[in-house]
Amino acid sequence: MKLPRRTLPPLRALTAFEAAARLGSFRMAADELGITRSAVSHQIKALEERIGILLFSREARKPELTPAGLAYYPVVRDAFDQIETQTVALRPQSSDDELTVQVYVTVALKWLIPKLHDFERRFPNMRIRLSTAYFDWDFDEGNVDAAFILARNRGDHYYNTMYRSLLTPVCSPEFLRGPHAIRSPEDLRRHKLLYVYTAEEDWRIWLAAAGVKGIELSDRLAFDSYILAQEAAIEGRGIAMTIGPFAVDEIRSGRLVQPFSLMVPHRHSWVFCCSASHRLKPKIRHFESWLMEQVAADRDLDPYRLENKERTGT
Repeated sequence: MKLPRRTLPPLRALTAFEAAARLGSFRMAADELGITRSAVSHQIKALEERIGILLFSREARKPELTPAGLAYYPVVRDAFDQIETQTVALRPQSSDDELTVQVYVTVALKWLIPKLHDFERRFPNMRIRLSTAYFDWDFDEGNVDAAFILARNRGDHYYNTMYRSLLTPVCSPEFLRGPHAIRSPEDLRRHKLLYVYTAEEDWRIWLAAAGVKGIELSDRLAFDSYILAQEAAIEGRGIAMTIGPFAVDEIRSGRLVQPFSLMVPHRHSWVFCCSASHRLKPKIRHFESWLMEQVAADRDLDPYRLENKERTGT
């Protein structure tokens, strides 16, 4: 007999709801989760639509839990607490020959994984485990040893800034031809702007620097990673925003073009990060040194490179 499937809401939506309810603020929940306030609101709205009832009242200046939200929150909170407790209890102690690295899906696929064979060659006795994520924009200290991420510096962690993160649009070559060809940033008004819905501010930052006002992002097509937005751009679905050197191969092959020379600094730079108390562990020092060598040797990073005096480790 076939057992019925569970009817659980999406975990991301539950995570946003739990954080907002616990902190009493969409903004504080966004800061904790490392996403935008609008992304938190989007996830909670999706949860409400899935359940069919409002969990937050938006009428006051500060979102407040409805009676349904007040009843639902303790259940979600207790479930998360139990999952966290058991996860910590089950997790084996990390050994000196195993290193878990937090990295985003896009940077893993487009930059890090092709280079890891060199690390494996140099340190044949060390095992690397990649913990890929879409939404964790802060160091996940409880689950990984180190990270290569976009992040804000916090005093309880060690950070080594590797290179700056620059924003620039990319699109299919078809967008540069025909009567509606893109010739200036103002021409973007006639096209769909593809975006990552946890980083809607990327387009706003670039458009502001380009002096373009009044363009709104469409809610009809959004993505949870830069690599998916790039793939949609290749298919001609619209114009995507990329960060760092993650469209280099596609531009070289002619599948994507960079229609404008303007590259605008992201809010954060790419950093190596680990717990301040673990910085001197041999496996972490080995990986940090190797990562710095890879950055220094990669000529595709030249437009993004920081001068030595800008490099920080706190």
